[in-house]
Amino acid sequence: MKSTKTKWIYFALSIIMTGCYAKKKLDNSNPTSYIFDANIEQVEKSIIDGFGNYQMECMVLCLNGDRDYYNYIYKDSKNIYDAILNSLCSFKSKIYFKFGKPLYYQANFHIHLDSISENKIQVEIFTLDPEIIVFGIGYGHLGYTWIKKVSPSTIEEYEILLAIGAQLGQEGMPECNYPKKWLKYHAKQQEQIKQQLKELEKLKSKQTR
Repeated sequence: MKSTKTKWIYFALSIIMTGCYAKKKLDNSNPTSYIFDANIEQVEKSIIDGFGNYQMECMVLCLNGDRDYYNYIYKDSKNIYDAILNSLCSFKSKIYFKFGKPLYYQANFHIHLDSISENKIQVEIFTLDPEIIVFGIGYGHLGYTWIKKVSPSTIEEYEILLAIGAQLGQEGMPECNYPKKWLKYHAKQQEQIKQQLKELEKLKSKQTR
């Protein structure tokens, strides 16, 4: 029979590994599609210019024919102008938190282009395999992670649309909605970075005297 102490240890480990994470709600979901005042060639160029040099954290841009894995998407003639943002690693989630800190999130994004007219292109973002890492321990092949499938946040999707809009010079796009928890966390992180830079400048100043 397990001792009371052992039972408490098992209970604590189970909480750490699988529980205590929360999804922060958005006051309003972000749009996952947008109609741009541009032609198909301009939108394609904006996607390459906006994401072709790893500008989005942990993401590599894949176009038609770049990777066999996405052939199932490009087999559909409606998707020949589309692009994929393929995840190379996980990044901080903006809606899933555990113990006050964001969990790591990973997903791939299908950027679908639909020509409404010659100079009106609708871009829609489809999220592929969104997951959060609830718990991780160890390193490399010796490590262990507990991954949970989740629903898309609409944040990363709209951030992609905003990046395309910035490349096109599109006017009138609303700002992205974020949970208050993320805004507070992000502001705190930025303040810590500022303080670290100040300390670094002080150290450099002392060394040059």
